[in-house]
Amino acid sequence: MVQIIVRRDFVTDEFNQTMSSDEQLISDTLGGDMRAFGTLVERYWNMVVGLAMSKIGEAAEAEDIAQESFMKAYSQLRSLRQPSRFAGWLSKIAMQQCSNTIRQRIRCKTALGCSSTGVEEIEAEAAEPGNYRLTACQRYFIRERVQRLPAKFQKLIVMRFVGGAFCGADCKAIR
Repeated sequence: MVQIIVRRDFVTDEFNQTMSSDEQLISDTLGGDMRAFGTLVERYWNMVVGLAMSKIGEAAEAEDIAQESFMKAYSQLRSLRQPSRFAGWLSKIAMQQCSNTIRQRIRCKTALGCSSTGVEEIEAEAAEPGNYRLTACQRYFIRERVQRLPAKFQKLIVMRFVGGAFCGADCKAIR
């Protein structure tokens, strides 16, 4: 009789090598491995762009905010106390970057002599339509309905349909 021994630790180690945890990637990044941070960027890019789109409403500016957010996260990575909460920490950085952008818009409009614009008006500015098959009236109707939802649901919808995030690990950071 031949006995076959299956080594589960080998399979687990192989899986862990391909799907590294945030904690391991952060540790590797702090150790000087830039590719590890690149993996974090790839993992959370859609989430950050979706959050920015929900706040700013412009795709190009949302991507700029995402880049700035990742640069700030990288520069402050040593201050992260709980690496397992990287997604939530990154979300807070992204939301702060959005607030900074909105404040900057207001300052620019004021400095140029434009009429003062409230934050609500800036956030409500129309984004480039993501679905060109919709009429302007349909886009207005959808935007109006989404704005009636509680803020956390607005973010989820924008992240899903604009940022491409799936409501799994990406969306848990919003709670």
